[in-house]
Amino acid sequence: MKNLKIYTLLLVSACIAFSCDEEDKLINDILVENPIPVVEDPTGEPGGLDLSVYVSLGASITAGTKDNALYSHGQATSYPALLAGQFAVDGVGGGAFNQPDINSANGYSGVDGTTIQGKYILDLDLNNDGELGDAGVVISEGELPSAYEGDKTMLNNFGVPGIITAQILTPATGGPDVEANPAYNALYARFASAPGTSSIIKDAWDKDPTFFTLWAGGNDVLGYAASGGADPSRPLTDPATVNAQVDMIVDSLLSKAGHGLILTVPNVLVLPYFQAVPRVISVPEDSRTELLAGIQQINAAIAGWNAAVAGSGMERPLLSTDMNEYPLVIEDASLSDASVPDGEGGTFVIPKVRNIDPDAHSVFGVSELITLTASPKVSAGELGISPLAPLTNQYVLDFTEIAAILTNIQTVNTNMGATAVANAGRIAVLETFGLITEIAVSGGYDAGSYTLAPDFSPNGIYSNDGVHPNARGCAIIANEIIKVLNKPVAEGGFGATIPLLDVMQYNASPFQQ
Repeated sequence: MKNLKIYTLLLVSACIAFSCDEEDKLINDILVENPIPVVEDPTGEPGGLDLSVYVSLGASITAGTKDNALYSHGQATSYPALLAGQFAVDGVGGGAFNQPDINSANGYSGVDGTTIQGKYILDLDLNNDGELGDAGVVISEGELPSAYEGDKTMLNNFGVPGIITAQILTPATGGPDVEANPAYNALYARFASAPGTSSIIKDAWDKDPTFFTLWAGGNDVLGYAASGGADPSRPLTDPATVNAQVDMIVDSLLSKAGHGLILTVPNVLVLPYFQAVPRVISVPEDSRTELLAGIQQINAAIAGWNAAVAGSGMERPLLSTDMNEYPLVIEDASLSDASVPDGEGGTFVIPKVRNIDPDAHSVFGVSELITLTASPKVSAGELGISPLAPLTNQYVLDFTEIAAILTNIQTVNTNMGATAVANAGRIAVLETFGLITEIAVSGGYDAGSYTLAPDFSPNGIYSNDGVHPNARGCAIIANEIIKVLNKPVAEGGFGATIPLLDVMQYNASPFQQ
């Protein structure tokens, strides 16, 4: 019996050994026929560039703002940081790239009276009914920004959220923090080499850069646009002023750096901030009866007025009664004053309201746009549905305002092109106006196996504030810059061979469900 056990054990062992040998042989055969690809570290060449000391200047996108806050992950995936990572690839010659770390997971986006607010997060089930489709933005708990405690002399990213071009040049951006100094920006003061004395341009200049990127001019129009053109403290900056300031910045940097790249002002009107709110809605069933009754009364008054002024050009448009496809109601100060007898010896003043153009194109030929700030008001039924509670000017960009914005941008961008021509061989240009417009018109960005949407959905390229790109969007910007740098000198580039980023390796905006 003992011998039988030994023989059995030997037989089992032999079978196992034979099976292992056969398995090893099978694996070897598979590897011979289908070798595992050898992944080599990427390499590149700088062409005519010296990328050893790269500095970036600009506003919030340059700094890494995402989801309406400057927070750690946003900074880590800023387009300059991603770009610097590719510059550091073997053979390209890029050096260290340091940013003024904010050291906050959620950052700071404001206060609501009791809570310090952080980054925006997209909740895909806002009413918690277990079904998707009622998405909305929620705000995380944030932290007040603190002073940067690192070595300020080692910084490379001089992007500062919220600044206009003039603030790159003035020491007042760093202080003092008093009411009489509207240029003060706490997010520059926290890392300024000498707050109140130094300037962003001087700090960057002192870095002795060999290469720079400059993305200026965006906030000179965005503040005006985001406020619906209604905030007198956020006017359009005169384009001649912006042009002179950009030229001063470029001239200063070129006195140190051998080369640089300018990013033009993007078409802010195609940002989700101006595209996300639907122009036409389906009115809730429980609101239709009362709404229709009110509209019919106003339409009767409009019809009476139109009959009285027929042919004068002062006629008013009737309001829509289509409850299934109802164009939102907006205030329009350009409409004529109008009133009719109220039947009781007085007069009824017809409100200056009309339905928004339901067919206005989202890019060119638009007549008006709605800002993202209107979304909660429309969703709650507070504004935009009743003629007595229209969307007011602060929520709407009209044709005149849109035309002024586009003219301003085009003037500044033309000058940026001229600046590049005047410094041919040293300055390259990335036309961001055309880039993001094309993404919006075509319905997305082709990332190989995926098409990324021009919105802040989980498949989008924008962050949850509808303005700033998310990490994927920043990777796209970095890649587009690299494509320009890689162009031959005769085509406006520098003949580099810098490898591109894999856009899909980067995350979309934060969301929960």
